[in-house]
Amino acid sequence: MGRRSKKAKSDKLGYMLIAVVVTILSAVAVFIAMNRGVEVDKASMCRLDGVFDRHIVILDMTDNYNSIQVQQIKHIIENIVDNLAVSEQLQLYFIDSTMPSEMKAELSLCNPGDGKGKSEIYSNPKLFQKRWEKRFHTPLMAKLTELSGDYTSTTSPILETIQAVNNIALPYVREDGRRYKVTIISDMIQNSDDLSFFKTRASSLVHFVDSPGYIKTRTDLDGVDIDIVIVRRDKFESLQSRDYIDFWVEVLTSMSANVDNIKLTDG
Repeated sequence: MGRRSKKAKSDKLGYMLIAVVVTILSAVAVFIAMNRGVEVDKASMCRLDGVFDRHIVILDMTDNYNSIQVQQIKHIIENIVDNLAVSEQLQLYFIDSTMPSEMKAELSLCNPGDGKGKSEIYSNPKLFQKRWEKRFHTPLMAKLTELSGDYTSTTSPILETIQAVNNIALPYVREDGRRYKVTIISDMIQNSDDLSFFKTRASSLVHFVDSPGYIKTRTDLDGVDIDIVIVRRDKFESLQSRDYIDFWVEVLTSMSANVDNIKLTDG
């Protein structure tokens, strides 16, 4: 009995030592994985594996803004920037005289974060933060100064821009667990060959989804959350009435988008 008891105790001690070693090795592996990070593109600071959330800002530059609207738009975009998650990408697009087919991002970078809780050997947070300031935040603030400029455009292709941006800025296959957000800052007065609010009565907009213009401009927005910030336009308030706002909700919902929020600016 004595020998068996000693052997049982020895076996039990061996199992405990093995368990401790396995636990330590697992902890080390997890630590290395968490601190090693992933490869990041030096220019955009985005993960090369493409695993990151995306926030797209579409800013209408087809008409002028008054001083109050300029300040509010700046606050809105600054708030978006301040609330980006670590590694989340922000892209800025303008609606202007550029053809939607020729559109490209004015700015596009991922938020590198501040590196808290990560090894500087792997993440180099100070370098990433410096790049963020130089390549995104400073140019963004410079772009926002353009809001006070004088703009005139004979068209305002909002639908076409949404379609173009969806194909340029968002992946064709939405990844589960990823966040895809679009914020549109515009008067939302559509004016193009495919649809013009200046030529279409509000009561007739319900028929747009059955028109060739809808087939041409529709895009699959499944998995995309959309916020709309409507900027008031003097003398065109009738084209920004509830009927026109309802049109945008209905047409975007028909494209499978989730319209999260609609609000009006001051001014």
